[in-house]
Amino acid sequence: MKKIVLVLMVLMVSKLSYAQKQNEKGLYIDENGQLLSAVISSVNNGVKSELTVVNGIIEGEAKYYAANGQVLETGSFSNGLKNDKWIRYNANNTVSAVAFYNIGKKHGTWLVFDEKGIKRMEMNYNNGDKTGVWFTYDEAGALVSSKDYTQAAN
Repeated sequence: MKKIVLVLMVLMVSKLSYAQKQNEKGLYIDENGQLLSAVISSVNNGVKSELTVVNGIIEGEAKYYAANGQVLETGSFSNGLKNDKWIRYNANNTVSAVAFYNIGKKHGTWLVFDEKGIKRMEMNYNNGDKTGVWFTYDEAGALVSSKDYTQAAN
């Protein structure tokens, strides 16, 4: 369960800190202070990131790698915010989580898998709000609990 919580925490982190390459407005700039349009790469706590920046704003594809070069996470940004599908991989290079965003807000069905690839959690969001029925599964993939957030969204 600790691994599941860790995966969820990593997926929720959306703000990146590259202060040395950003101006006072938080826009990425080149060495001449001009708005940057490029693929940038940096390493923070052993995790390498490759981000596409357009006119100073993170836009498009993003990839994160472990020190050994293994892909940890892929996704995309729109106007500096997580958007669309994000996929997280475990040490076995199998999918450990799938998440969706709508311009920075959790949106759609999120799935969490264990190290064997068995679905352990299924959660639903509607523009950042918990919604629908959330499911938790055991190590054999059998349903062990559910919680209905339908009324909470109304």
